[in-house]
Amino acid sequence: MPKYYEIPELPGRKFFRCEPLRASITIEECGRRWHSGNMRGGPSAKSDDVSASPDASMRCLTCKGCAVGARHAGVQSANLSYLKGATICGRCHQGCTRLIGKHLCVSCYNRQREYLLGKNAKGTKPVKLATLQRRTITYLSAGQLRTKTLEHSVDMDELIVTVLRDEPHGLKFVPTLPPNFLAIRALEGA
Repeated sequence: MPKYYEIPELPGRKFFRCEPLRASITIEECGRRWHSGNMRGGPSAKSDDVSASPDASMRCLTCKGCAVGARHAGVQSANLSYLKGATICGRCHQGCTRLIGKHLCVSCYNRQREYLLGKNAKGTKPVKLATLQRRTITYLSAGQLRTKTLEHSVDMDELIVTVLRDEPHGLKFVPTLPPNFLAIRALEGA
């Protein structure tokens, strides 16, 4: 918890020491920097505003996962993951310029398409991609139990990266029990 203080030359403005920036800044500036780092320009960004530039979020990268900044921005239960809002492929975990279906990079999408068609561009069966399966992950976000299901995924890491990247609220993962375990447990209780 930061210590707040006022500078006599600037009455009415509260400052605090931000260690990641190694600077003393106002609460308002902290909230604005958090929005720039997390929301690509923030809610009040205008076209002539400097914070609306594409590299504004890069300037505020140190503020991206900051809990103090989220509190100063007035955001409750914020997702503080550094993956949030990033253009990162859910499967190969590489940064990219665009995501197909808001999930896969172009390369992973093409490999998935080849797998589903049963042939690659040469007409032979693809052999390097792992088996794609339907997977589901359960997590708690904003007080609600939610699930994310992917019809075609390589592993659970793909779902975890997807949820951390796309969920706007803070979250906790919940263990998912297999159906056969739940059936045995129900028989034991009867």
